[in-house]
Amino acid sequence: MTLLDLSQVTGIRLEDPVGPRRPPRAAGAPPALHQDRAGATQPAAARSPSAAVVAEPVPPSPPPDAGVPSPGPARPRPTVLASPQAHPAVPAVLIVDDNVRLARTVAAFMEMQGFRAHPAHSAEEALIAAQRVRFDLVVLDINMPGIDGLEVCRRLLATAPELRVLMVTGRDSAEDPLRAAAAGARGLLTKPISLAALRDEMLRVIRS
Repeated sequence: MTLLDLSQVTGIRLEDPVGPRRPPRAAGAPPALHQDRAGATQPAAARSPSAAVVAEPVPPSPPPDAGVPSPGPARPRPTVLASPQAHPAVPAVLIVDDNVRLARTVAAFMEMQGFRAHPAHSAEEALIAAQRVRFDLVVLDINMPGIDGLEVCRRLLATAPELRVLMVTGRDSAEDPLRAAAAGARGLLTKPISLAALRDEMLRVIRS
């Protein structure tokens, strides 16, 4: 236990219980006078012994944590696992047209619209791309040199029946919609067509 010097504690004044020591009074000198509360002067010897007040030492206050029960060991907070949020898959589309500039323009626009778009410029390139990548939709031009779009559509669906095919034609023919449906296409659009309208039709086919 650390010793506490009570003389340094605020509010405590130590005095000699018998009163302060006074120098011896010379013979014949008059007794010391003390002025009481009423203002009358009287000899100091006439004061009551009880008039001297001696401050009692005040016991030091206990430490701040004395008498306070310990909270015990800290309990770890339970770990809260955030439930994974399902993110919608980005549709992958294959744009097939022998017009290289047109196929690249459509693919770039669909990329900006949130698709993963891949351009192809021939039937052979489209069939190879479909073997490497699982596409959700193929936008396929009917009129291409060599293997036409109708045959490409049949070959694609033979290996991936769940694949959606949207065909595009540049000629006004009453037979093309019937031929496209017979090949398994989900729709046929006639050029010219705006990119926004093409996008909306692609979304409709994907959600169907």
